[in-house]
Amino acid sequence: MRRFVRHLSTTIHPHEPLPFPLHPSPQTFSKTWSNPSLRTPTKFPSTFLPPLIPAFKSWFLPNSPNELNIPYLNSLSSPSSSLQTTVPVEITLPSGDVEVSSFEFDDFLSYLSSPDLDPEIPKLYLTQHPPPLHLLHDLPPPFPHLGFKTRPPFRKTTTTAPPKAQEVEKERKEEEEKENPEIDIYSTSLWLSRIPHSIQTQTHTPLHRDPTDNIFLQLASSKIITTIPPLLGDKIFSHLHRHSKLSSTDPRGRIRDGLLEWKESSVLDRVVWYDENGKKDGEGGELEAEDEIERGVINLLKSSGEVYKTVVRKGEAVYIPAGWWHSVKSVLPDHTEELEGKGVVASMNWWFR
Repeated sequence: MRRFVRHLSTTIHPHEPLPFPLHPSPQTFSKTWSNPSLRTPTKFPSTFLPPLIPAFKSWFLPNSPNELNIPYLNSLSSPSSSLQTTVPVEITLPSGDVEVSSFEFDDFLSYLSSPDLDPEIPKLYLTQHPPPLHLLHDLPPPFPHLGFKTRPPFRKTTTTAPPKAQEVEKERKEEEEKENPEIDIYSTSLWLSRIPHSIQTQTHTPLHRDPTDNIFLQLASSKIITTIPPLLGDKIFSHLHRHSKLSSTDPRGRIRDGLLEWKESSVLDRVVWYDENGKKDGEGGELEAEDEIERGVINLLKSSGEVYKTVVRKGEAVYIPAGWWHSVKSVLPDHTEELEGKGVVASMNWWFR
């Protein structure tokens, strides 16, 4: 560990996190993606995807674009697909402890849309769960607009053509694949919480990595994302694990039992959000390294020049490549009305390969 820290202490030129580069056109993204060497975090402006996603218009009130349109959402219920869908909700207690419990979706919507809540009420967060089926019509996958073809879930192929014809067909498909790559949608998730009115009510997803590529779309309010490339993330994660900072995980970053302990989540927040250090309440809070181990990791991140960071606002989206470590948290709003707790933070993502 001393060699690790001593090596880092020689750093002379710390780097600010890199901004996510804006992709110039939705139609060309698939061609960029087809070259694995070009797969780095990318941002899509709000002109790319919102016109294709009905939820932007139907889910939110016209005069208050971050408040849910509850009458519309209620109108989607039917005997076969009602709002009595059960969803797992992450509950953060005032003590900081986190647990997961099942809620009926309509009860969760009531919590999200309630005008006033006691500050002592636990914070609820729908995290990493597929949208209820009756909402999928408003959340079509964006991949055709990004130049991809989506493979059907089940596809049988029977070939009776002669070998020469099969070879010609194979070459045709390979050329077609270059123009419009075929992908599988591995999974989807909807993320919903109330707009935070303080640092304590911000939602966050600790540092982790996914085995598949990820398109993350912000439906309402804003989130901030920090990403770290695979090798650098592996290095810092294994270092923290080796020094007993992350006993709820394994060295590959998998969280046992689905939840990090609060203290371990705080460790990751302190090192990943190192550039927030010294900021005042409302800008990220005080995140000071606890010891030499954490300071060593922060110095490594500062010196790397490989950390990407961006704020994803309503309508914007980001691409996170498979294997890239990332952490996400909601952003405190600027407007007084939203600071009073009105409205939601809503995101949708699609994992694909």
